[in-house]
Amino acid sequence: MDTPIAGGPGNLGLRIRHRRQALGLSTREVSNRTGLSTDRIEHIETRPFALTGTELVRLAHALDVTVDELTGPRHPGPPHQPPRAPALEPMRKEECVVLIKSGTIGRIAYTGVDEVIVVPVNYCYRDDLIIFRTAADSTVAQYDLAPIAFELDHFDEGMQDGWSILVNGMVRPATDLEIEATKGHITPWAGGTRDTHMVVEPRRVTGRRIRSW
Repeated sequence: MDTPIAGGPGNLGLRIRHRRQALGLSTREVSNRTGLSTDRIEHIETRPFALTGTELVRLAHALDVTVDELTGPRHPGPPHQPPRAPALEPMRKEECVVLIKSGTIGRIAYTGVDEVIVVPVNYCYRDDLIIFRTAADSTVAQYDLAPIAFELDHFDEGMQDGWSILVNGMVRPATDLEIEATKGHITPWAGGTRDTHMVVEPRRVTGRRIRSW
C-alpha cells in the first residue's frame, strides 16, 4: 500500500534527512540498512514521493526509531509558506504539569560523591509528586530531603521543534501510602531489583517550547 506524501520533500522527507544526519549516517549507509538504492533515499529526502509501507518500516528500523516516531504528529506551517524564524517560548506551569502527568520516563540529576549524576527513570505523577523506583544501594536511594532536578523533554528533529521541562525540588523516600498509590504504575525498563520508591517534591516547575513553524 502506498502512502502519498505531498509538498517539497515533505515533512516526512525532512524528518528522515534530519534523523539520518543526527545519527551521522550517509545515504549509502541507510541504503545498506534498508535495501533501498541511494537514489531512492535521496529522492525521499529531497523531492515529493509515495512511500510503501515496507519502505517506511525499513527506514524507521534503519534510523532507530519507531514508525509512529517517524510519522507522528506534524505541525506544518501555512501551505506554500517557508518556516518562520524559530521562537523560544516559556511554558506555563499548568502546561508543564499536564505533560509530566502524561509521561512515563524522564531524567533525574543529583550530586554524587564527586560529580553530578544524570540518569533516566520511569516515574508516575501522583498528588503533585513525582515518584520513581530505584535500587536500594543506589546513591539517590540514600537521600532524604536533598536537592534534585527532574527533566522531561520531547523533540521533533524533522520539524526542529519541541519542548523541555525542568523541575527543581527535594528528593526523599516515599511513604507507605505513596508506595501503595503507585502500585502497577511504575515499571522500570532497566529491570533488576528496583523496589526502593523515591519522591521528588517539586519546588519550581519551568518549561520552554521552541517552534520553528
